[in-house]
Amino acid sequence: MISSLTGKLESIEPGLLIINVNGVGYLVHITSSNKFDINEFPQTIHTYLYVREDRMALYGFSTKSERDFFKMLIDTPGIGPKVALNIISDMGPESFQFAVLSENLTAISSISGIGLKLAKKIILELKEKFKQYHIEQDLVVKEGKQDIVNEGIEALKGLGYSEREAKQKILKVLEKISNQSSHKIEDLIKEALKK
Repeated sequence: MISSLTGKLESIEPGLLIINVNGVGYLVHITSSNKFDINEFPQTIHTYLYVREDRMALYGFSTKSERDFFKMLIDTPGIGPKVALNIISDMGPESFQFAVLSENLTAISSISGIGLKLAKKIILELKEKFKQYHIEQDLVVKEGKQDIVNEGIEALKGLGYSEREAKQKILKVLEKISNQSSHKIEDLIKEALKK
């Protein structure tokens, strides 16, 4: 398996790039929210070689953890490489895990290529698997703090943070102060802004 490529990016287009490694140009499928810079050299892309009877394709990621998450997704019945890339592009690993753990059908079915039926199947297939990883979002689901998390995320988005950044900040703060019996949204936002 080709697990990474290091070379010069020759072109980047929506959903794919070509990387030249010692004179060989590899076409690599990427997420729409890629973090690759054509001016940076050399550049390493963490890859996954997808092999089926009728096709072979390389999928590329900026981090190993993103690649590993992609592998886990395509091992799930109903999720192919295209849908897995859409999940990473549209929500990111952390937000998607949170949506699955909180059984948020609306968020999951809003991803391109996922309908309500597939969203239910995904929750059924992945919920237990995500719980085994002791994801920090599990804290939110167990303790029923979804409302305060959502409020905090919206507040930080209003201050210019992306949804992903806002969610990460709020969840980190919530984990830190989880021993307190009550949480005020104002305190949560103040702590998140300190980080």
